[in-house]
Amino acid sequence: MPLYSYSKLNCYLQCPRRYRFAYIDRIKTEIKETIESFTGNIVHETLRKLYKDLMYEKMNTLEELLEYLRNQWRRKWNDKILITSEDYTPDNYLKMAERFVRDYYKRYYPFNQSRTIALEERIIVDLDGTGRYKILGYIDRLAYRDGGIYEIHDYKTNMTLPINKYIEQDIQLPIYAIGVKDRYPDAKDIRLIWHFLAFDREIEIRKDEEEFEELRQYLISLIRRIEHADEFPAKPSVLCDWCEYKQICGEYKHRYKLETRTLDDYLSDKGVQLVDRYAELLEKREKLLEEIDREIEKTKKEIIDFAKREGLDTVYGTKAKAKVIVGKRHVFPSKGDGRREELKEVLKKHGIWEQVSDIDIYKLSRLMRDGALPIEVEMEIRKFQEEEKVERVYLNRLREDEKRSLSPEEE
Repeated sequence: MPLYSYSKLNCYLQCPRRYRFAYIDRIKTEIKETIESFTGNIVHETLRKLYKDLMYEKMNTLEELLEYLRNQWRRKWNDKILITSEDYTPDNYLKMAERFVRDYYKRYYPFNQSRTIALEERIIVDLDGTGRYKILGYIDRLAYRDGGIYEIHDYKTNMTLPINKYIEQDIQLPIYAIGVKDRYPDAKDIRLIWHFLAFDREIEIRKDEEEFEELRQYLISLIRRIEHADEFPAKPSVLCDWCEYKQICGEYKHRYKLETRTLDDYLSDKGVQLVDRYAELLEKREKLLEEIDREIEKTKKEIIDFAKREGLDTVYGTKAKAKVIVGKRHVFPSKGDGRREELKEVLKKHGIWEQVSDIDIYKLSRLMRDGALPIEVEMEIRKFQEEEKVERVYLNRLREDEKRSLSPEEE
């Protein structure tokens, strides 16, 4: 049976096409280690040493831990590590890593809040108990407190402090919690704890049995969806900037091809020519539509002027007739107008609030026009009306009998 992981499932959710490249086509790419991931790994190693030594009754001093961090940094550093920002040097990141460890040490010393059970613990979560849907994960630190309380600790070194909503919706630690509950039957309470080291912040949440069961069913459904998927469309987002498959992805493949060409080759590229032509045609259509709209408005105004001069309500053509409406109409205050609340109170007072559905201005105007309101109500709310000039032309096709009656007889 296939073995999934949080990162594998998350990859599919973020971009199905990237999932296909990585886990179905298994396309290998050269992934450069970034300074951010390098820093995170060194900090994780340092905290792992802290708790591993404590399990053997050895308490490191803060300076001993910092010296260990610096030694690991020097030993593992290489010039291929990608520094994503030109504004910062490796030394800046080293000092950040030292601060992360220093703040953590001072916050939790002497580290007796709970008893560590395992570090970087490999755990397999069997979602339905049959082995059909399994997820592999690694817990940064698993700890225990008296009373059947288990803690899943996760260390984050990213420079973004997520909002609580993100934490509540995150599924990585809850997945691990399902595995811990299955492994340790005495677990009465499982606490999910994120340590955001860049901000010296700890965020803890708990989930109940119903939430864990909902997560089980969601994960099974997600795995089924992946396994039955026929298409793996790209899902462009800001994450594309860090995707290792951009050069072969249809979203960016053409762009990478063009970036290596000369100006002449670029301009002669068939794709460039087609897109430019398409854009040109759309722009031309837009201009034509604007021109036609201007002609329509001009002709409409001429029909209205003609109808006014001739005293006509309807003007006839060979195929259609134009109904001309010229006059004024009364309108009530729209939403956002302070006078609307005053009108609302008047309508409530006279018991017709429900009839106009939170001041349906069109319905209220119709009631006024049809004389359907008591005269005293009409008089009181008339002060809320304002006059609005109306000039409209409604075009309707002529019926066949109208066409025949209008057609001149042949001589």
